[in-house]
Amino acid sequence: MARSPRPHPRRLRRPARRQPHRHRRHRPPRGRRPAGAAVTAAADTGETITLTADADGVAKGRIEIREPRLWSPADPHLYRVEIRTGEGDAADLVTAATGLRRFETRGEELHLNGERIYLRGVLDQGYWPDTGLTAPDAPALLRDLELARGLGYNLVRKHLKFEEPLWLHEADRTGMLVWAEPACPSRFSPEAAAAFEAQLPAMVERDGNHPSIVIWGLYNEEWGLDWDIPGSPARAEAAVHAYERLRELDATRPIVENSGWSHVRTDLLDWHYYEPSIAGWKDAVARLASGEQEDFPVRLGPDFIVDKSLYGDASFPRAGVPIINSEYGEGFTSLERAWHLRWETQELRRHDRFAGYVYTEFADVEHEAAGLLDADRRPKDWGGAVPADVNADTVLVLDLVPLAAGADIEPPAAPFALDVHVSHHGPDAASGTIQAAWVPAGTPVGTAVPQAQTTTDPVKAEPFRLSPAVQLTVPARETPAASSSGSPTTRAAPSPAPTSTPPRPNPEPPRRPPRRIRGRPGPRPGLSPATGAPDPGRRSGTWDRIDMPPDAT
Repeated sequence: MARSPRPHPRRLRRPARRQPHRHRRHRPPRGRRPAGAAVTAAADTGETITLTADADGVAKGRIEIREPRLWSPADPHLYRVEIRTGEGDAADLVTAATGLRRFETRGEELHLNGERIYLRGVLDQGYWPDTGLTAPDAPALLRDLELARGLGYNLVRKHLKFEEPLWLHEADRTGMLVWAEPACPSRFSPEAAAAFEAQLPAMVERDGNHPSIVIWGLYNEEWGLDWDIPGSPARAEAAVHAYERLRELDATRPIVENSGWSHVRTDLLDWHYYEPSIAGWKDAVARLASGEQEDFPVRLGPDFIVDKSLYGDASFPRAGVPIINSEYGEGFTSLERAWHLRWETQELRRHDRFAGYVYTEFADVEHEAAGLLDADRRPKDWGGAVPADVNADTVLVLDLVPLAAGADIEPPAAPFALDVHVSHHGPDAASGTIQAAWVPAGTPVGTAVPQAQTTTDPVKAEPFRLSPAVQLTVPARETPAASSSGSPTTRAAPSPAPTSTPPRPNPEPPRRPPRRIRGRPGPRPGLSPATGAPDPGRRSGTWDRIDMPPDAT
């Protein structure tokens, strides 16, 4: 937290009074007891072990928990461990909290405690308007985790910042997963690389016992490597050496050596990609998922765009490593950004090969107005999109390229067929039907929707597998009667071809905004990530829902 300012250097200060010299018996510094000292370690479950300090005053041991309760977002159980040495009033005592869990890669999948998990993350730089990197107070610091969870995320990528231990403990306590990483140097030199690695032991020593931290990051976008890993053996070696050094310190978590692109030694193949065209995004994501495409455009300056590859080394395996998009998002207005969040995220959910995503970003930062929240943590106008629905366990994936922010389709003059899939990330399969109805433009989110106008055949979604398509017949829609200005009473539009017709890049604004289809609030498959109980309250898409029969499984 913020520190009190130091006295002004010119201020006169009264010198401290010197005390008479006294001969005192030498005592070892506190915490450095002689070899052979007894140390007791006790867990709050009752298990206790007694250790003996070695010649360096270090005691190591293992407490065996007979029936371990594993930490997870659904059950963030923490153990309290008490370490004591000495007797009576002279005893030294330390109490710590930690959790037991295993987070690992299995091929291209991520697993927590032996069960597959999909990361739905948000990037958070941890800035505040008046205090910079320091939170104004503890409640504000901790509330950020509650806000991220309310947006539907199960992971926070704390970007280029060692966050306060208080925040990490709150993540432990509430079950939020964390991607932690240090700040990077700006340019490359052997000295800069050495200084970067020098902070890693303290990072692991201070934060390594937090079960919430499931990923360690190192360099970001070749910062400190002069944006040239493929063209510089020395820079590539610096990334590899940092990975190996961190792996020596902690072998229990996946490590990303250079987040974004140009990977040479990593446990997660992550990529950063910003694309203003939804059609372009859809195509690139599909080609990256299939392996047909390995590079993508990156804007390094206002007029400087280069193609960056996922791989910085030709020998890096093209399969068998989990793939995560760890930065994405587009748009200049709040409406545009929420629209891109909804449609770009569905394309990531379309491809089962991906192990998760991280949206940019949680809150605005100085010159970056890319947050779902503003710098004061106030929600922006999302134009009817609901981030918690976009990031739900169960979502709809539509075979549709939308027209523009706020106007996904023109109101159709005739019914048309739309293919819909279900992406479900729960422990069991989900089945049901999809229903939809038109509502007037501007209808507030959460308003009761009239009876469904269209319903699909039953659909079943297996965990972590995109369901087969079911066909939804979208009914025709007429616009309201024209005003006295002579505008038409209806707006005709050809039936969209969902999978082949790209959106118009700059459609002419209609005189009246096109109406949108919005979902009826109703049950959706899966369990609440907060309580583990069935959650019937959320809608599962922007304009439609999954309607579950009572006996659905």
